[in-house]
Amino acid sequence: MKQTFAIHYRRGPAWLAGKSVFEQPLQAHLAYMRALVANKTLIFGGPFLDDSGGLIVVDVAGAHEASELAQNDPAVLERIMVAEPHPWKLLAGAW
Repeated sequence: MKQTFAIHYRRGPAWLAGKSVFEQPLQAHLAYMRALVANKTLIFGGPFLDDSGGLIVVDVAGAHEASELAQNDPAVLERIMVAEPHPWKLLAGAW
């Protein structure tokens, strides 16, 4: 059974100071996100507009898979961002 996790991204040590999230070298991260969408793992996500990081919500087998997914993100491997997965449950919303 799948579990839902929110993965919180924050600026990492290689974040380019003074540059917005849209000016960071995140092409490989974006390709990784597109692949997660294509395989129906990524439910939704995006950057915080204050350039403090971002958030994605994923459906995975469990905590180990959420951690692996976060740690294998090219932006994390390149230290542009750090990522923390948290188990998450949607309780309210409309779309």
